[in-house]
Amino acid sequence: MVGTGKKCWSMAGMALFMLLVIYPGAAGQESSGENDYQYALIEAVKQKNLGNLPEAVKLYKLVIQSKPDCDVAYYELGTIYMVSDQPEEAREYLSSAYELDPENEWYTLAYLSVLGGTESYDDMLDILHEKMKQEPDNVEWEYQLASVLFGQGKYKKSIRVLDDIEEERGFSEKITLLKASIYESEEKYDLAKQEIEKVMNIFPEAIQFRVVAAELAMKNGEEEEAAQYYLDILDIDSTNIFALTNLTDYYRKKGNDRKSIQYLTRSFRSPQIDEQRKLAIMSYYLSEDAYRANYRSELEELLSVFLELYPGNTDAKLLATDFYIDTQEFDKAFIQLKNYLELTDGTYPIYMQAVLLANAASMNQELIDMAGKALDAYPDSTDLLFFKGIGYYETDQYESLLNSFKGVDFRTFSSEEYASQAQMLVAEAYYRLGDYAASDSAFERLIRSEPDNYLVLNNYSYYLAERGEKLDQARQWSLEVILNNPDNATFLDTHAWVLYKLEDYEAAEKYILDALNKGGENDPEVNEHAGDIQVALSSYEVARSYYRKAIMLGGAKERLEKKMEDLGNDPDQ
Repeated sequence: MVGTGKKCWSMAGMALFMLLVIYPGAAGQESSGENDYQYALIEAVKQKNLGNLPEAVKLYKLVIQSKPDCDVAYYELGTIYMVSDQPEEAREYLSSAYELDPENEWYTLAYLSVLGGTESYDDMLDILHEKMKQEPDNVEWEYQLASVLFGQGKYKKSIRVLDDIEEERGFSEKITLLKASIYESEEKYDLAKQEIEKVMNIFPEAIQFRVVAAELAMKNGEEEEAAQYYLDILDIDSTNIFALTNLTDYYRKKGNDRKSIQYLTRSFRSPQIDEQRKLAIMSYYLSEDAYRANYRSELEELLSVFLELYPGNTDAKLLATDFYIDTQEFDKAFIQLKNYLELTDGTYPIYMQAVLLANAASMNQELIDMAGKALDAYPDSTDLLFFKGIGYYETDQYESLLNSFKGVDFRTFSSEEYASQAQMLVAEAYYRLGDYAASDSAFERLIRSEPDNYLVLNNYSYYLAERGEKLDQARQWSLEVILNNPDNATFLDTHAWVLYKLEDYEAAEKYILDALNKGGENDPEVNEHAGDIQVALSSYEVARSYYRKAIMLGGAKERLEKKMEDLGNDPDQ
């Protein structure tokens, strides 16, 4: 659509907006400064041109940190934030660029643009009045004045200013486009389209004007005409992203989702569109929240087609990884990142991302393998070792877990959380292997260093209850846990089980019922414990109902049936 002068612009509206305000790719580079500053600035420009905006932002901020008076860094950051629809950040940086070099026309125009986007019209007028005094022959400031009037809703005054410029200077593409915007805001779509057609007649091969004309036709309810505009665009440029996007939308709005999908799929399969162009189109779709939310299956099909046609494209695999992370399909995300690592050397962050995905997807053997591969490249990373340990634990490879942590200094982990969990893995592994002395020592060492680690206190209390050892201490610890976590069904179950082992059955019943009411009703172990406590209270039929439910929930059927058999001669039957 044609820009309306409102605070936020849609992606469709950006089509005309980008015609109205032209930004250079970069405003130049400082020729002095230290090597780090120069490198960061050059790399920032490179990353911006590659479309890697988050990395460009980081680098430009490093430039500013090193050289606070680097006006070009402020300018570039501001323009990035503008196209990223972050107006407050854009205003902050473009204001700094303008203040550092108020004579720079690009800085002034960009700053005016962001002020317009945030409807700061008084600030714009102050700048324009000063510029018009300083440069009375520069028609750009009159044009900007018309833009401000447009933003203020003073459409007739804006048109008059534009007519005066046009009468004095003749035809201007920018003037015509702004007039079209004004007419569109007044919902005079026919007049807006007439203005666009003037430009189209002069520049018949300029696709962007056909895009705008199509959008105006769509607003005017002329959907078929709009579709024909887009088809005409594709006759000129078969890879045009706006035409592809809008034709997809057109057929979807018509209720023909199948044709919409087939249209894009056919475009992606066409050899006339080169690989990088397809990648750019796919990146556009994947970057839009609305498309990801509403057309996940369509986007996944586009990904599948592209990956089928270009299995060696590493950028696409990273895009697919991000896509599946966004949809929380961590197994698919891991597979894409694993495929990426099979094609190229991985950096530490990439390896760590793959390890985290395998862990999130509970792909435990893949977690072990990936962490092992990463450790071959980065053998000093205890964090990678920690995740490999998780894989060993989840696959019952307790000896391997203990061997992998042998001699490790737990202070070398990147976070206290990792260090704590790694020590807990060791304690748990010793317990699973039946080495209770080593397990108890590890648990108690953790409790001394982390007295408020409730998971450690809970697990150790439960294990002591299972063994019938140190029950008074277990009761004290488990009570502390539930006092600080009163709604945790697992912790309540542990305390109930400790009380059961202490033969305080009535208190145990109270806490096991609390556990059941707070989420434990679907846990087979909690139901089994409830049954055992009811047996101790001589409520055999109630116990039987808990055992039956535990079986239904996947509990140990043979053991539970044996418990019910032992109740066979109870007087309640």
